[in-house]
Amino acid sequence: MKPRSHAFGVSALLLMLSLALLSSGCQKENPVQVLPEDVAGTYDFTHFIFIPDAAAIAPANVLDTLVAANTNLRLTASGQFVLSYQFINGPESLIAGTFEVDERRITLRAYPGAEAQLTSLLLDSPLVLNRTDVEGVLEASIRKTVDLAAFSNRYRGVPPIEGTLRLRLVLRLNAPAS
Repeated sequence: MKPRSHAFGVSALLLMLSLALLSSGCQKENPVQVLPEDVAGTYDFTHFIFIPDAAAIAPANVLDTLVAANTNLRLTASGQFVLSYQFINGPESLIAGTFEVDERRITLRAYPGAEAQLTSLLLDSPLVLNRTDVEGVLEASIRKTVDLAAFSNRYRGVPPIEGTLRLRLVLRLNAPAS
């Protein structure tokens, strides 16, 4: 009878080890916690274009309508964002809100009251930016319907149209202190 109880004890031990390994494997699958401070900084827009599905309608390059030096996205270590922008011959404007970050994306949520400003930039809230494999580069490819006639007189008479809004932002490297 001893060999049988020994075999039972070994089986029980193997079962417990297997369960321990399985449960520790689950812990490894948990996503790594990413904090706002991990992505904090100022990001410059390098690509900001709406490409209509209709080939006869020219893409709307939003960057061509903005003062590049005054257009950027600042993410703070406290989880807030400020989107600064200035249309050519217009005043500098700000959109503020909060953001959440994980391993793959950053989700921006503008404070209430920013809807008209977001629309003027062809954006919505929430805005999801994907973190790329390249450190400090954010991208988005958003399917949406846009009223280009409201965006620019160049599209006068064009009804709202479906297409893809493509964004690319690059983390600004801090200049050395002088």
